[in-house]
Amino acid sequence: MSKYSFLLQSKEPEYFELNATLRLQKHGGWLVAEAIEQEELSRAQSQATIRAVQLAKRIAAAKDIPLDEAFSLLQGGGGISEMDLLGDFTEETLSMLTSGTSVETSNAKLVTAFMRCRGEGLIEGEWQKLEDWSMEDTKVMGRAIIAKAVDFILAEQEGDTPGEDKPKKSRKSPLKEAEQLS
Repeated sequence: MSKYSFLLQSKEPEYFELNATLRLQKHGGWLVAEAIEQEELSRAQSQATIRAVQLAKRIAAAKDIPLDEAFSLLQGGGGISEMDLLGDFTEETLSMLTSGTSVETSNAKLVTAFMRCRGEGLIEGEWQKLEDWSMEDTKVMGRAIIAKAVDFILAEQEGDTPGEDKPKKSRKSPLKEAEQLS
């Protein structure tokens, strides 16, 4: 955290509790560091999508099938057996599979960024900033806490807080939007 961050706060900070010992400071929007992490995740997803399109085009041309059928093959369905696909495109398929980022990993990276930027932990009876929070710390969080953190992240993106009695807009995860592009 910046040593001048206190200059940006106009009122007493409010918090969203993840559990009894972890909380995230509310800002009513994303901080720049959090948005940068999201942009990096989106860029990686876009690159994976481009690689999938390129591979699907090669498969479609080689197997003389429509492009949408080639996409189905990459997703595990379609008329050609997966063995035929893997036999002809082993290296490309493996490369695409290993270079992609899962939703779980993307969510963990975003939660890690939020914990670093605004997370606080109750340590020895005192709330302390968690600026050194790492991906390893996030990996040991349970799925329920991750889901709660992601809900908070989406709410901050929209400018509201989970659990408040406000009319809710339809929220779309920026990570899920990227998935829909693929």
